Amino acid sequence: MGNEFEQIDDGIPAQEFGGMKNSEDDGSSLVSGGHAGEVYQWQNAPAGTKAPPRIDLNGKELTILKADMILPSADKPWLKTRNGDKEYKPVIFEVSFSEGGQREYFSGPKVFKRDDGKYSHPTITRDRVNQASALLGKYADFRKCNINEISLKEFMGFLNSKPKCIIKSEEITNPVTKEKVKKNLIEKFV
Repeated sequence: MGNEFEQIDDGIPAQEFGGMKNSEDDGSSLVSGGHAGEVYQWQNAPAGTKAPPRIDLNGKELTILKADMILPSADKPWLKTRNGDKEYKPVIFEVSFSEGGQREYFSGPKVFKRDDGKYSHPTITRDRVNQASALLGKYADFRKCNINEISLKEFMGFLNSKPKCIIKSEEITNPVTKEKVKKNLIEKFV
């Protein structure tokens, strides 16, 4: 048996768990100046030693307990956009559900490198192609509005207001490991 901590939360490095406190009003940085990223807020750690195994929630109506975007650490390398004209880092987008400690990670959000070397605010594309963009589109459908009218602040506020949703399990291929996993994605809001 390997180190159980390597398998917690789908292999996300421990240094990326600590939520970064930031607001536009307090002037705080969007990225740590330190080598290892933000200080982990251990007081918020789960009491258990392992993440619960993924349960198939297909077709269930659940409540979203919370949604977080976790910024990458400062030492994570920058990646080039397809055009090669900008640099970005992926953002971890975690949604926690009301059943059995279940949570899911939605791919797609990014931060871009600003001229001063700090991060932009996280962005989600509006094309409904990646998991985060598709989720944003489902929220736009729920609100009966254009996806381009929704700010990130409104979207994250909604996800953290404990909305109800219907889950659809989908088989996804992990782009890094090529392993097929079944993810509990949100089919629609109710």
